[in-house]
Formats: sequence, C-alpha cells, structure tokens
Amino acid sequence: MKSVEKEIFDYLSRKLSPKRFEHSYNVSVLASELAEIHGENILKAQTAGLLHDCAKSMTDKQMISFLKNKNVKIPYFKEMSEKSPQLLHSFAAAEIAKEKFGIKDADLLNAIKSHTLGREDMSLLEKIIFVADSASVDRKCKHSAGIRKLARKDIEKAFIKALSKKITYIIGEKEPIFPQTIITWNYYVS
Repeated sequence: MKSVEKEIFDYLSRKLSPKRFEHSYNVSVLASELAEIHGENILKAQTAGLLHDCAKSMTDKQMISFLKNKNVKIPYFKEMSEKSPQLLHSFAAAEIAKEKFGIKDADLLNAIKSHTLGREDMSLLEKIIFVADSASVDRKCKHSAGIRKLARKDIEKAFIKALSKKITYIIGEKEPIFPQTIITWNYYVS
C-alpha cells in the first residue's frame, strides 16, 4: 500500500466508527469499479470514496466551528448549521483531504464536497462518488442494489435515480430539502 493510502486508512480507522469505516471502504471499492467501467481515474475514485465521510466523527458544533475557522464558503451555511448540520460533513471532509493529506486535485475535492447535495454540471468522478455513496454494498435500502446494477451500465441514469431516491427519503422523513439539492435536480432533469 502506498504511503498516502496507508495514512488515509490509519486516519479513518482512528477517527471513524467501525461501521462508518466499513462504509467508506465499500464506497471506495464501488467507486473504483465504476471508475474502471466508465473510464475515470481509478485512484482518484478510490481516494474520494475513502475520504468522502472522513469528517463524520465530528460533532455538529465541531464541524461548524472547523468550517468557520477555515473560512470555507458554503451556500446556505447558516441554514444548514441550524437545521441539518451533518450535511456539512462533505465540506469538512474536503478540507481535511486538502489539509491532512495534501490533496489539491479540484475534481477529487469536488467529488467529496458534492456527494451529499450534488451541484450543477457535476463531473463523472462527482457522479461516481454520489452514486457509490448511495448504493455501496453496506446500504440496506431496497433501491441500493438496483442503483448499483444500473450504475455499471449507465452512470447518468444511476445518478438521477440515486438523487431521486435521496429526495424521496428526505421528504419521507419530513426533513428540509436544501436549495442546492433542488437546483441539482432541476439542472439534471431539464
């Protein structure tokens, strides 16, 4: 194992619960597979998959403070901080990837950042991470296996299905849907 990969594994095994660590590993495995199928950089997909949830162990208060101290510009930061602070983990994870592991690749960092809310004009890598997070083998939702199967054939359709299921879940839980997710949906279905 390369030294950065070992550092990432060591960091994640110290910082994440065993269940979250397993999820991150599973996302990286699926992301690597999808990258190979769809012609994306496998190492970038693996790295983004591993790191996408690396801030999940932070409390809401720690995450908000961390992002404020780093002066990270996040649309709807105030609203998310108040109503759904755990959504901020993707932004905090990208900062950790940059700071702790020296990752500078904008596409890889965007893949980490956009795996929760999505965004307009997502790259192939961003869609792969979004889908892999939604459909990794540890996800027990009834739609996950179908999204995995679809993703191996058509990542665009799998992305739309994963986004649709995410929105349906949020509505079912009576949670707020943040504007970025609606913007993402409208961008891809228009």
